[in-house]
Amino acid sequence: MRSSRAFTLIEMIMSLAACAVILAAVYGVFARAIHLRNAATERASESRSRAHAAAVIRNDLRNGLVSGGKLAPELIGSQDGRASTFPGRLKFSATTARDTADLLAGDLQQIEYYVVANPDVTGRKAGLLVRTTDRNLLASTRELPVETPLLHGVESLAVSFFDGQSWASAWEVTTESPTLPQAVRVSIQQAAPEHGAAPPPIEILVPWNTQPEIAGATAVSTTAPPAAGQPPGGSR
Repeated sequence: MRSSRAFTLIEMIMSLAACAVILAAVYGVFARAIHLRNAATERASESRSRAHAAAVIRNDLRNGLVSGGKLAPELIGSQDGRASTFPGRLKFSATTARDTADLLAGDLQQIEYYVVANPDVTGRKAGLLVRTTDRNLLASTRELPVETPLLHGVESLAVSFFDGQSWASAWEVTTESPTLPQAVRVSIQQAAPEHGAAPPPIEILVPWNTQPEIAGATAVSTTAPPAAGQPPGGSR
């Protein structure tokens, strides 16, 4: 008669323990892979957001227009915040508007950049860079432009202007002060993530190539502006 031998309790416990160790190792590898994938996706998304914000600002500046008239009256930039405690604002007109099925108003629009508090984030360490546009420039009653979010996690918006010799931290072009800058530089500093160092600032340097159209306006000398990393000089 052939005898049969069953598993003992100790053998079953050892088998279960071995299975638990193997499953824990597999789960650790899988969780690590998911974490790396999510981190890579987040970095790629953040990189695209930074590139998009830089491209929008650069395109607006390249197509900037100052006429001194009602359609394109001014160019204003300073380190002072507009609607919050976050520093920096830039306001000018540009020929970057596009007609839609609901609105046919030409390509000129008034644009303003500044940083506001982010309603989706607690605390005020970093805000939201917004862009406003106004195409109804001849209306007798101007409506408040809609704020379009452009980049999150922004601590400051630094704007400086090259006057032919040095960088100025503020500039204002009006009919009373018609001198145009030679170049405009925008620096956007984002806050550091919860774990890690702050990303490098986004630097946008664009020559102001638009010819003066204000009566009596002058352009500054054509000396090449210094490198984007050079700190700005005084204020204008």
